[in-house]
Amino acid sequence: MKIKKMQRKVRAFVFLKVEPRKEEEIMEKLLKLDEVKEIHIITGKKDLLAVLAIEREITTPNSRRIANFIIHKISSVKGVQDTQTIIPTHSKIKLPE
Repeated sequence: MKIKKMQRKVRAFVFLKVEPRKEEEIMEKLLKLDEVKEIHIITGKKDLLAVLAIEREITTPNSRRIANFIIHKISSVKGVQDTQTIIPTHSKIKLPE
């Protein structure tokens, strides 16, 4: 069931500052990562917004798993200059009928 699958993952929203004119290139690279479910070009101080779904583990706190993914996968992409991450504490999702 789709709801059960979603409950096994923790979501995070990552705002990214990237090198000028590298938005599309970085979007394509990040979309190749299984954990990146969506990526958007946005206005404001940051350039991109990535939506992550990270597998939960009993032995590692969710925040640690998210931090490791950002440090080792997202921040290592050439052109990513800065990130800011938001981890929701409680969510409600409207599922399609």
